[in-house]
Amino acid sequence: MSEKWNQRYAKAVGMPNANPILALYKYLIPIKGQALDLACGLGQNAFYLEKQGLNVSGWDISQVAIDALNAHAKAYELTVTGHCLDATQSWPEQKFDMIYVSAFLERELCPQIMASLKPGGILFYQTFNQVPLEGKPSNPKFLLAEGELLDLFAGLTPLVYIDEQEHFDPQQQPSLAGKALLIAKKPIK
Repeated sequence: MSEKWNQRYAKAVGMPNANPILALYKYLIPIKGQALDLACGLGQNAFYLEKQGLNVSGWDISQVAIDALNAHAKAYELTVTGHCLDATQSWPEQKFDMIYVSAFLERELCPQIMASLKPGGILFYQTFNQVPLEGKPSNPKFLLAEGELLDLFAGLTPLVYIDEQEHFDPQQQPSLAGKALLIAKKPIK
């Protein structure tokens, strides 16, 4: 699997823009603490989170992506640190004030993600649903059913939930066409 992503990231030119949904819901991002960008790719979202005041780790299966992330961080004197790992095989024992996930779905990791949030921690999870649009995965393994994010993270308190299953406006910016978004908080016990 990592070879597929290494080849993809080897073709990347420059740093992509951060997910505009982060800016839209910036008021829900913690102002300090530890954050994880899971399946971070080149790290554009991790760098955005660092600018908001967080100490960010980026994890990805692609060594090429992690090398690019770390080189960018070094060149611009940023503190984001990238780690190459397959989260389905190895999950370092750390607790986070925020976990960010985008365009990645491994259902068996959802309990680990919740367990890795500190009490009061924020989960920001956005990925593809089953609306058929060009450029999306077609394998149902990587597509959410309607309401599935709420079920997968039932132990968290939803703050924002959008699931554009049927009625979406591709002209809406930022667009969530064909995606589901959950921003949720781990209860403080």
